[in-house]
Amino acid sequence: MTADSRLMLAEISRRRLFAVLNVALGALAVSVLPFTRTGRAVAAAGGPAGDSAHARAAGKYVCTNPDCDPYVYDPARGDGDNINGGGRPIAAGTSFADLPHDWLCPYCGSGKDWFRPLS
Repeated sequence: MTADSRLMLAEISRRRLFAVLNVALGALAVSVLPFTRTGRAVAAAGGPAGDSAHARAAGKYVCTNPDCDPYVYDPARGDGDNINGGGRPIAAGTSFADLPHDWLCPYCGSGKDWFRPLS
């Protein structure tokens, strides 16, 4: 095994660890979200229910988890990593609305509910 292969496996393992940790802490994050700065901003903006159907279907979405780098999902690029998809990449041209319900942010492992349309 080459050094590059070991580095790639370590990166994949790190991403899977973040995904597992995010799922384990998901309920806590949801219960705390309304009391955070991000939660107030989302509530003031109308949250997911206030987003237009066109923006949800066609635009770029950004992860709002404060622990994220942040990651921007771009439908034109898809998601080649798809850390929760068992090695099946998300094809370019897949809108955010068409992502699997269990799709996770490749940077921090957050679920789709952490994403908002990029303005």
